[in-house]
Parts: sequence; C-alpha cells; structure tokens
Amino acid sequence: MSYLEGRLRRHVPAESEGEHTGYVLEIEVDMSAVRDAEGLAGEGVAITGDVEIVDYPERGKVLLFKATSAAGMDETSE
Repeated sequence: MSYLEGRLRRHVPAESEGEHTGYVLEIEVDMSAVRDAEGLAGEGVAITGDVEIVDYPERGKVLLFKATSAAGMDETSE
C-alpha cells in the first residue's frame, strides 16, 4: 500500500473526462535529473521515479516525488 500526502483540490472534469472522480492530489516533484524539465512545464507528462521524504531546514519534512525520467504526453483526442 502507498501513502501519499499533498494538497487535494477539487477538479471539475470536462465531459470527455467522465471517468474522473473530481479530485486531484498535488505533490511536489524534483525534476533536477530530467534534462528538459522546463520544456515540460504546463504539459501533460508521464514521469518515473521514487517517493521520498526530504527534511528541509525551512519547511520541515516534505513528501517528494524524485523523478528519474519524464516525457510529454500527446493530448490529442481520437
């Protein structure tokens, strides 16, 4: 079983997202190992990596997804 912690926000799905439950869990992602992270910002992405807890001096313990790779997803509808 996985344990995730983040900011839950309500997402009103479009008609084409009929399978969506209406909620999104936002989690911080460390993209430092990904070459074109800036080019992927604002896009749909598929990422791989590991979840870890980082203890920052200012913010304390934060759940972080440390990406090892990322790729943009083609969002064209069929």
